[in-house]
Amino acid sequence: MPHKEENSEFTPEQFPPFPEDKDFPTVELQTISLKKLEENDEAEKDRAFEAFKTRGFVYLELAGTEKGDTILHGADDVARSAAQIFGLPTDEKLKYKPVNKELFGYKMVGATNADKAGTPDTAEFFNVSKNDMIVEDSEMLRSWPAPVLEHKPLYAKYSKAAHSTGLMIMDMLADKLGIDREDIRKRHLLEDLAGDHIRMTRGPPRKSAEMPEIQTPSHTDFGTITILMNWLGGLQVWSESSRKTGPLEPDVPGEWLWVKPKRGCAIVNLGDAAVKYTNGVLCSGRHRVIPSPGEQGKWPRYSIVYFVRPADKTIMQTLKGSGVPPADDYGEKGVEAKEWIYQQAMGLGSKHLGK
Repeated sequence: MPHKEENSEFTPEQFPPFPEDKDFPTVELQTISLKKLEENDEAEKDRAFEAFKTRGFVYLELAGTEKGDTILHGADDVARSAAQIFGLPTDEKLKYKPVNKELFGYKMVGATNADKAGTPDTAEFFNVSKNDMIVEDSEMLRSWPAPVLEHKPLYAKYSKAAHSTGLMIMDMLADKLGIDREDIRKRHLLEDLAGDHIRMTRGPPRKSAEMPEIQTPSHTDFGTITILMNWLGGLQVWSESSRKTGPLEPDVPGEWLWVKPKRGCAIVNLGDAAVKYTNGVLCSGRHRVIPSPGEQGKWPRYSIVYFVRPADKTIMQTLKGSGVPPADDYGEKGVEAKEWIYQQAMGLGSKHLGK
């Protein structure tokens, strides 16, 4: 098991608490127990379904299940490995930029537009492909820096637990909407090539007392379901349900509200693919990331995300279900998921992607 690295700048034991201050208004999210979902608690499933229809975000309490414990305890180790990766020389990191319409690899600071004026973002990403982590080294499709290869067993275990958790939630949502579970699962098989990855993010400490600097711009996620672990504030959601996807600007009036990190919980949200599959019944919540508030802003902000996305070759279309409004996109014609996600990313103003 990876251990705490000497001189790592990821030091959660030193992080100050989220400020209890009216200047930092927070959103009230439902807290859903993964253990209760696994036990088929109908009241818990009802609460989760309602939250995913309206806001698209929940806290997921992780303790008490094997998958949850893997995510909860593995996230610290993944974040420490991220500190090693981001500590590499810039020239070394740039060897691992995305290629072939994929999002895997390194995104440097400033490679995405933070607003419609073209202001550069301030966050670094390193996206580690799920598919390369769960196979033998000889079967990997691209090269990776030494710290990634060193921690490959950790990433494989984490990916499998997060992927399985995401699919269990999608099973629950499918049941509520009268969708055949297999229609969801066959589009998200662990072994199939897909855009699924662990995203390690580093946001720099805040440069000044004024906010915001935009670390990650306003957006909705591209995939099906997102599982986030973080230790410092910075994530914000739009106060009103923003039902339309699209880059940078919310489509309804409202304000940005902080999502306070909650000990023992992941933050789980749905992405645009879940909206597509259900013809708008489920919600892909709009969010952004800015530097952490108050005293927390003096620390670099690390976050660990796992994205469950449709397999590359699946067709993006509405699924049939008793709770899904009829659509006109049934059949085998349509865009494949890999191209669909790439176009979503380009629409956000990403300048670092391969062609």
